[in-house]
Amino acid sequence: MFENIIGQEPVVSRLSTEIAARILPATLMFHGPDYTGKSSTALELARALTCTGEDRTVPWNCKCRSCEQQRHLLHLDTLMLGGRYFNREIAIAADALKRDQREPLRYLFERTIRKLARRFDPVLWEGEEKRLRKVEPLLSELDERLDPFLPGSHLPSGDQTVDGIDGVVQTCEKIGSAVALDAVPVNTVRRLSAWARLSPSGRAKIAIIENVDRLQDSARNALLKTLEEPPPNVHFVLTTQRLGAVIATIRSRSRSYGFLTRGPEQSGAVISRIFRDSPGSNPSIRDYFVSKDGQGLRALAERYLENVVAGSTIELGLLDEINQTIGNLGGAEGFRYFVEEVSLLMETLLRANETEDVGVPVRILARWRALLGNALTRFESYNTSATMALEGLFYGMRET
Repeated sequence: MFENIIGQEPVVSRLSTEIAARILPATLMFHGPDYTGKSSTALELARALTCTGEDRTVPWNCKCRSCEQQRHLLHLDTLMLGGRYFNREIAIAADALKRDQREPLRYLFERTIRKLARRFDPVLWEGEEKRLRKVEPLLSELDERLDPFLPGSHLPSGDQTVDGIDGVVQTCEKIGSAVALDAVPVNTVRRLSAWARLSPSGRAKIAIIENVDRLQDSARNALLKTLEEPPPNVHFVLTTQRLGAVIATIRSRSRSYGFLTRGPEQSGAVISRIFRDSPGSNPSIRDYFVSKDGQGLRALAERYLENVVAGSTIELGLLDEINQTIGNLGGAEGFRYFVEEVSLLMETLLRANETEDVGVPVRILARWRALLGNALTRFESYNTSATMALEGLFYGMRET
């Protein structure tokens, strides 16, 4: 188990020991930056806990039916909720499959798609079918488009392969824009709780809730009630980039597992082994993803921050350009990418302050970081438009 988790040896070793000793907690909190393997580790943990094979090392190629279902992310005793960088991840996997159509890349492509599609599991939406009317035909279309690219399927020939992969990606983009997956409704959490209290079909049930810190108050409270008295043979894996952003009552009912940012060598190993590509000049997986999406967010973030530092009015048309690019990346997902780019540029300025005068005092940078966090909160929690959030952020930073 965990053969494909690279660069997180302390977490993998700890989980393996706890599984073998049968001391794994009911609720696990995976915390650390994006692109560190939290989701992949959670899914591999689910495979290990549901495996019915005789080999308790649970190798990736285990032939048991449960492991087969988990490899395809179709096991009914595993549910996935919450938002993540769906569009970017799917686009990267699609690019990899266009280069190399061998089985490992087909699994990679399928799994990135299933991470999105399984958010619409009927168990989670029972009684709210009206909300899925736009999505249901798209999910059927996705199954049909994806089928030729599944492991073991006969691939289309020539240009049809590339066109077919692009068709899958386009359908995923439509699905992602139809429903706000970050905003997990309280009723969905309640249905998750009801599902958890039913006996598993096999050894265990696993619920993976990504970016749990983004849950609204009502959904958090509903989840907390479930975590207070977790059913037997059920494990909840919660993930977050920032452990401090998770409310204390949820943190206190979970065991924390910290994921570290991978170094250049480890990142290169992930890129070459998982994506079958050369890392090139990209020192991190995040940089690799950014270099591949072709949207130019980093350059836009640089122009945005240059305008702030200059103390003038914002460059004519810049907000429209940023807003269009954010929309191309899936709206909420794209907004977060842009905020991340601005945040990274601020970190660069902060490091530069240690060796030279860059003209932006540390106290100002600290204030900017707070304003950036507030802008993200307004966008995610209060439905503020991207343009309004960024314009308010710009003038707030400029006047600091």
